[in-house]
Amino acid sequence: MAGVSAGIVTQTTQTTATTSSSHSRTSYQTSKTQDTVRHLLTDDGQGSFGPDGTINYPGKFLNIRFLQLNSKTEGYNSDYENAKSFETTSMSGAGSDPGSFSNTAKGGDRSDTSVSEELLAGSTVTVTYAEDFASAQHHVMNFTPEPVVLDLCPYTTDYIVPGSVRFRWMGHVYEDYDGVLVRDRTPTALGIVAGALDYSSGVARIFDYLVDGPATDLVVESLWTVRQNWTTASIFMRTAAAPIKPSGFVMNLSDATGEQITASAGIDGVISGTHLRGKIDYQSGVVELQFGDYVLDTSLTAAQKAEWWYSADDIGAVQPNRIWRPWPVDPTTLRYNSVSYFYLPLDADVIGLDPVRLPPDGRVPIFRVGSYIVIGHTGTVGPVTVTNGQVINCGRVRLSRAYVLGADGQRIQQGWSVDLEAGKITVSDITGWSQPVTFQHRIEEMARVSDVQINGMLAITKQLSHEFPVGSVVSSALMAGTLRARVSLMFDQTTWTNKWQDTVDGPEALASYNDTIAPLVVTNAGALPERWMCRFLSATTFEFIGEHVGNLGTGSTNVDFAPINPISGVPYITIRALGWGQGWSAGNVLRINTEGGIAPHALIRTVQPSEAVADDYQFEHLVRGSVDRP
Repeated sequence: MAGVSAGIVTQTTQTTATTSSSHSRTSYQTSKTQDTVRHLLTDDGQGSFGPDGTINYPGKFLNIRFLQLNSKTEGYNSDYENAKSFETTSMSGAGSDPGSFSNTAKGGDRSDTSVSEELLAGSTVTVTYAEDFASAQHHVMNFTPEPVVLDLCPYTTDYIVPGSVRFRWMGHVYEDYDGVLVRDRTPTALGIVAGALDYSSGVARIFDYLVDGPATDLVVESLWTVRQNWTTASIFMRTAAAPIKPSGFVMNLSDATGEQITASAGIDGVISGTHLRGKIDYQSGVVELQFGDYVLDTSLTAAQKAEWWYSADDIGAVQPNRIWRPWPVDPTTLRYNSVSYFYLPLDADVIGLDPVRLPPDGRVPIFRVGSYIVIGHTGTVGPVTVTNGQVINCGRVRLSRAYVLGADGQRIQQGWSVDLEAGKITVSDITGWSQPVTFQHRIEEMARVSDVQINGMLAITKQLSHEFPVGSVVSSALMAGTLRARVSLMFDQTTWTNKWQDTVDGPEALASYNDTIAPLVVTNAGALPERWMCRFLSATTFEFIGEHVGNLGTGSTNVDFAPINPISGVPYITIRALGWGQGWSAGNVLRINTEGGIAPHALIRTVQPSEAVADDYQFEHLVRGSVDRP
């Protein structure tokens, strides 16, 4: 738009508006002969620009008026366009009368000139619009203000006792629970977590509050302080119950500033959390925690490096370029939750022995002060391919035993001999061997325990005579005292009453066995704890039955009877023909009890319902007799 004028540059702005639409007009002079006008129109959202035009929203076209015909511009009108005209007319007589003047020649004056706006070719029309907003749009913005800070101890630097704070602010009660401020807690309502409390500075930071009164309405109802707080950066503890279920341990406590710290244990026993590291032994419930962080040495200030925990020698000891910086915590705020196993009472009928002397969980300590242990180590030679006559040197002396394993993993029982004292194995016949073979040799030593520590350390009462390498195993030893095979009981009765008992059941038989002239023969290698009976099938034949081993066949009173123990290859017992008298008849029973050279004991393995930790379990059960070498 343009108009013609003369004079100085000026700028004016006029704005008119209807109820919702508006029209803003800005005019400024860009030269002596041109004015530039800028119009800004907005619609009312109903299709109207007021008196300036309309808009069709669905059709996407508008009709508006930009120009005004009643525009004016300011200018300066001059009567003299050159110097000669001024000098000959302004003084009324060409200067002959300087004191006179002419009313028609005053030198010019100011006036407003009406002009019409024009839309020039170089003008720009810009239309700005929004789509799909035919109605008012509503937006929601969430704003979280900074916490309100209340200084509960403005006149002291003492440390606040955790759990002792209770105050009323703006009509609501706030209480401290291990550094957490809870608002409006009642016996029937848990309350709302409203903030945190810094025990060291005495400052409460409240981020959730209700305004039901003036902000100055603050009444401290309870608050205890102490001169010096007790903090620590390490904790060693034991849970009240054990064993603990894997991943069933969680602990909470507050640091020196009142911030909450949560520690949780994984299935591997490693405890993790913020500002801490640790581990737990699930079997014993022993927990060890250290509080702190590995920080870069370059991030520490000179003041921090002057603290007691800083040592240049510790930099990079665990993590490159980092040092462990302790993080003080308040141990009085420690709380933990753990899930422990509970064992049902033992049933004697299920386990086969009287559990009256067993602990409630059925577990007996494997190592106790005063008990015996066996320290042992198994070494190997091979696998190697051997020939007849070859001697294998095990590299150590005074062996307890030796084995030969074939390539198929089976033990080879024949074709070799061992000198335990010298530690040498001689191969005599390799017929049938699955080669290459592996030679296993073992050293053992028995000792008495003098001390048992909770960390698994054992002390013994003697100096070991063998050098036991890493990988040696400590085993418990069940002492049985002096043992020998023997016949402990013998009697006869007329008939079998289907009762395995150690007294006569009914009348005695007319015949009997004379164990004075023909004692029953038992050996340590063959005998075992068992109840036996000879039940006669006729006057001279009988069947031999064991309570646990069953029927071992038939015998005759005319010859010695010796049933073979298949494990040792020697008889369980030898009944001599000389001992049988006359008068036996079908149905008569001779009852015999034997005791073996091995102490009776039971091997019971209990598998608790839980996740499998490993997939390969094994143990070795060995009967040790008197050995004439250390």
